[in-house]
Amino acid sequence: MKVAVYWNLHKDCFSIQSREKEDYGKVIAHKDSVALIKPKFVVRQAGREKVLKEGNKNVHAFVVGHLDDAIFTIMHGPGKLVTYNPYKYNSFVNKATKEPIEQSNYVRMKKVSKFPVMEAW
Repeated sequence: MKVAVYWNLHKDCFSIQSREKEDYGKVIAHKDSVALIKPKFVVRQAGREKVLKEGNKNVHAFVVGHLDDAIFTIMHGPGKLVTYNPYKYNSFVNKATKEPIEQSNYVRMKKVSKFPVMEAW
């Protein structure tokens, strides 16, 4: 199933939106961990600019891919940590190198001590 996932600041978890025709945009689940195949890291620049201008956060950054919790079994070794901060970057970036990241083969998103952590392979 194709989905878009974002960190929900109000619920301290990941919100999962459908990207399927019949229920496109509908939040279908809230989870502490999510795994996606062929993720694309998307930042809507108009939403980011609104955050910078007004100082109020809004949902404008997503990871879009195919939901599949079974991929946890095929991920070996640590992935690259991925982060996004609208005040520092205009895209998702590799946390270590600060290089933009647009897509990967897999991503695992999990909540660690009330914060989102993303690893990409």
